[in-house]
Amino acid sequence: MRSADSSVAAGAGLAAALLWAPMGIVIPSLPDLSDASGISRFYADHAGAMEAILASVSAGLGFVLVFLGNLVARLQRARAGSAWTWALAGAALMFLTALCAALGVDAAAVLLHDRVTPDTTWALHAAAFLLAAPAAGAGTAFFVAAAVLALRDGALPAWAGWLAVLGAVINAGALGGFFARGGALNAGNGAVGGLAGPVAAWTVWILAVSWVWYAEA
Repeated sequence: MRSADSSVAAGAGLAAALLWAPMGIVIPSLPDLSDASGISRFYADHAGAMEAILASVSAGLGFVLVFLGNLVARLQRARAGSAWTWALAGAALMFLTALCAALGVDAAAVLLHDRVTPDTTWALHAAAFLLAAPAAGAGTAFFVAAAVLALRDGALPAWAGWLAVLGAVINAGALGGFFARGGALNAGNGAVGGLAGPVAAWTVWILAVSWVWYAEA
């Protein structure tokens, strides 16, 4: 990758990681999906912070797309259009589509919590976070493709492949959100079934790859 392209790609990835980081702060503090009244109180107490975080994450999506465009271009040059490159690109876009939908539904919960019943706020919040479960398949596919491209094909550094293996396991865990409204498997903030793990895996992987590109620039 040319120096100018590396600088743009690295800058986009670092900006995306910075803008997505607040999600990792707020999600673990959310009540789980079994507590409708707790979720309503959380939104009442933290509406301003939630609005700022949703705006930050939404702004980060543009930088993620620039990062992904550069990533796919680099992989195409390394592997001449390998099917795994297209699998990676498609999975990333599916994950981001689900995340965009989740952000919109959660924004509705934030903006309407004082005009609707606690059960309605809970339903909007739960719908947003339950999108983590179907998105988990796309996230897992992305990291599996990245692992293959790194560890088998050498199109990415080996360390990026091992990080991708960890990311695949974490994203697959979010499928647990289908099975519980409380505890470790719930999609709201569950240690296994929640959105925090998958988003953290994406953020760390993008940050690590971007930092290497920055060093190359």
